[in-house]
Amino acid sequence: MRTNVNSAGLRKILRPLIWLIGIACVLCLTIAIIYLSSAKSTPGGKTIIKGLADPVVITFDEADIPHIKAKSQADALFALGYLHASERSWQMEINRRLASGRLSEILGDKTVKFDRFIRTLGIKRTAERQYDHYPITIKRDLQAYADGVNAGNANLGWALPIEYFLTGSKPGHWSPTDSVAWMLMMSYDLGGNWSKELLRFELSQYLSTKQVWEVVQPYMPGELVTDADFAKMYRELNVFNTPSKEPSPRPNNLPSTELSSNDLPGGKDGIGSNNWALSGKVTASGKPLLANDPHLGLSAPSIWYFAHLDAPGMNVIGATLPGIPAVVLGRTDQLAWAYTNTNPDVQDLYIEQIDSKNPGMYRGPDGPLPFKVRQEIIDIKDSTPLTFLVKETRHGPVISDSYARAARSLDTSRFVFALRWTALDDENQSIAGLLAMNRAKDLDSFKQALRMNYAPMQNVVMADVDGNIAYQAAGVSPKRVLQHCLYGVAPALGWDKQYDWTGYIPFDQLPSSNNPEQGWIATANQRIIASNDPNPLTADWELPARYERIKELIQAKPTHDLNSMKAMQGDVLSLGATPLLELFKSSQPTHPLGKQALEITKDFNGSMQLDSASALIFNAWADQLTRNLFSRLGKIFTDSYGARNFREPLIRLTQNPDSPWCDDPTTTQIESCLDSSSNAFDKALTYLSKEYGNDPTKWKWGNAHIAVSEHRPLSKVAILGDFFNISTEVPGDGFTINIGRLELGETNTRYQTMQAPSMRTIYDLSDLEKSLFIYQSGQSGWVQSKLYRNMNPLWAKNEYLPLQMKPEKTTRTLELMNK
Repeated sequence: MRTNVNSAGLRKILRPLIWLIGIACVLCLTIAIIYLSSAKSTPGGKTIIKGLADPVVITFDEADIPHIKAKSQADALFALGYLHASERSWQMEINRRLASGRLSEILGDKTVKFDRFIRTLGIKRTAERQYDHYPITIKRDLQAYADGVNAGNANLGWALPIEYFLTGSKPGHWSPTDSVAWMLMMSYDLGGNWSKELLRFELSQYLSTKQVWEVVQPYMPGELVTDADFAKMYRELNVFNTPSKEPSPRPNNLPSTELSSNDLPGGKDGIGSNNWALSGKVTASGKPLLANDPHLGLSAPSIWYFAHLDAPGMNVIGATLPGIPAVVLGRTDQLAWAYTNTNPDVQDLYIEQIDSKNPGMYRGPDGPLPFKVRQEIIDIKDSTPLTFLVKETRHGPVISDSYARAARSLDTSRFVFALRWTALDDENQSIAGLLAMNRAKDLDSFKQALRMNYAPMQNVVMADVDGNIAYQAAGVSPKRVLQHCLYGVAPALGWDKQYDWTGYIPFDQLPSSNNPEQGWIATANQRIIASNDPNPLTADWELPARYERIKELIQAKPTHDLNSMKAMQGDVLSLGATPLLELFKSSQPTHPLGKQALEITKDFNGSMQLDSASALIFNAWADQLTRNLFSRLGKIFTDSYGARNFREPLIRLTQNPDSPWCDDPTTTQIESCLDSSSNAFDKALTYLSKEYGNDPTKWKWGNAHIAVSEHRPLSKVAILGDFFNISTEVPGDGFTINIGRLELGETNTRYQTMQAPSMRTIYDLSDLEKSLFIYQSGQSGWVQSKLYRNMNPLWAKNEYLPLQMKPEKTTRTLELMNK
């Protein structure tokens, strides 16, 4: 009886709670339905807005590419800005804040370190100065685009992308200088040479110059670009911070200056691209074929947004960057172009000596000079603002005050690091160059437009319908002379004039080529030397693995067509692995799975296929062997590994079977490279069996090699990260044409990739309407849209969509009418 009374009482108590939960669920469902029905995630219909001179009609084809038909270029750029805001509003807002150093206003103290570094570089301040130097016609173009962005954001109404609700923010005002600032951020992402200079400086505290070169020798056939003994120079000047004991693992409550190499954009091995052009000599059609796949960071949504702009004097289709009023990579109806990163040395670190009598002064060539000082205030959500001072020298901003790693090895009581970087020059007007490229009527006018490109310097490969193919390195780079001074490989002395830049290389002395006799042109971030200038643009070229493989595949067939171009872009034979295969297969593991693993890998040729157990075992072995050789460098290695893959020194050092780098410094015996290789094999099998089970026949490279397109800033937030990120298994490694750069330094995701072909394009100059494209997300930035990730399966399988100016079918139409 008492039990029945208790049950009845419990039901009486729970009934209101159940009703409340039910009402809350219904309310949430109602709100979700109202939001989804109100959100303008698929632009279409007629919209009346201010700012247009004439109506603009935008049709969307089956690949969801918008075709903007306008009566003036200003209206076309306005419409592009409107679309960027309509489809990618949150992406543009986060990029605007990133370039302005204002993330912390909506994201809190976790982003203060980024904001402080970007404020120190002065990206937005520099953009404002550069904008003042732009011609009035380009300023009008930038303003038209900005007006379109702001109109697009305003038209979204209350039902903004979900990210705004999650962060409690709204779209900010887009100005023309925000576009200039975002162009500077792209330059930074494709640069980062200064981080290699810093790495050599750090190593110089413990190693001789000869030993430093063994670890970070640039890929340069023949002798080094400089014979300067920089490690000795630094020691004699006593510039190093007093060595301390190895610090404990990085805590979570880091100061606002604590960034690692993997935190900062740019400065990573493998940032580059592939492009190649085949002339009619080697194609089935007798007309050129052109291919391109830029290797930038994967993001959700993609950094690219494809669009077609059709207005008087402009007819261009291709990849745009939300925030930039132009097609960056694409084609007109007469020509097509493709980029790879030239990766010139356009950044130099300078050691500036603080005046011992007056810390507001520093040592100049002819006596003390005053630091330029400004105050910056970072507003921080749910916290007090951070106020700090930024100093500049005659070379540029002092970065050692805002980047703890830069200050860790330098005695900052007496010295600072200043950064000289071409992109910060007031004369930088690269957006004007992009717009001129979009307006080019033929290859000659396109080449003239390339003269306006300032930063980042790019390897531009071109082809036109008349059968021409051409190459031009476009951008500015400081003059350097072989064997003179440091050649930009390590931090220079700021008070010594011999290390100052004396000017930039004239455009006509930059590497170029027109209709080469061999019938093809290819670049993959490999070493490129101008015919009329023996001084290379940098000392830090990438390994030529991708270039050599492209060359092999081009020369393997007498003629090529679209299918062979597709196959080349999907190729996964790693020439960064093949030099290590002999050592790999000669390993003598003692692990219980060793014999089985050796049997599985005996015929492995370096092909990084999705279903390959051998590829997984090899990459785990190479990772452990790299750690065996270079972990003795301590925190310098752990801070760099991931951003740096150390593959070039690994290949070079292990060619000597008894290299001292293969010896384990923690044992009394002397190990050979074979000993270290066998030990690495054991460690690899221990790791793999723990992660993927004890049956190597079931291991697959695709299980570990996951391409993750990360959302900013929700990628690392539990549950939300899985909702917003886009992940898929992919083949390849950091050295294949179909690249998938490994994270390596990450503890649990070391074989994932977040840097891969950010898009692929193929242009057929016999009929440009047969051109193809794909990238790894979708056109939409609205996570609830089916167009947010629809291209990802095609991209992973190396499949394509048509890139047409005159599509046969359209799916919807958007008409922008002037108010």
